Amino acid sequence: MVRKILFTGANCIYFASCGFFMSQLFQMDRYLIRTKFWRLFGGAFFFEDLEGNLVAYSKQKRFKLREDIVLFSDMSCTVPLIQIKARSIMDLATTYDIIDSQTGASLGTAKRNFMKSILKDSWTISDASGNPYAQFIEDSIAILRRFIPFIPAKYHFEIAGQQPILMQQRFNPIIKQTDVMIPPGHPLDRRVIAAVALLSSAIEGRQG
Repeated sequence: MVRKILFTGANCIYFASCGFFMSQLFQMDRYLIRTKFWRLFGGAFFFEDLEGNLVAYSKQKRFKLREDIVLFSDMSCTVPLIQIKARSIMDLATTYDIIDSQTGASLGTAKRNFMKSILKDSWTISDASGNPYAQFIEDSIAILRRFIPFIPAKYHFEIAGQQPILMQQRFNPIIKQTDVMIPPGHPLDRRVIAAVALLSSAIEGRQG
């Protein structure tokens, strides 16, 4: 078996050939996140490949005060992949811990830059030691989307010296579909990409 090495920041911390469950999601360079526009009582997030096959799943309670989001391998919710935990109840500028549910290892944090996010969502991604190494930035206008939710959102992950990772919504008035496009060979840990994409989608849905 060929070992596939993934990275969190500058640290190699995960091997596909280890004894823990390795999701297909974390080996993909492109996938879709599908959810409904109107989520009165929470939201389900379906991570799918380009053929529509489910590769991961998450469900969020809409009125839960403190974020505790889990990404599972499928809808049975028996194999957790990633856990995202807010450090405080108010999420205006809180920090979210990203944890590998299979190993219990910290994958780092995502912190929302509240003032910048008023106009365009902005996040700082740090490694497990607290060192920032990436940004997750909106390319559309957040304040406009909150009044007109059908405007597709566009984001990118930014790491110095690397091609951007793109996250772009498709226009659909009923089902919200978001393309996640990762340049082949990009060093950013696929688990962190999936976690930040899920976190952003969940928070956006709660604000909408």
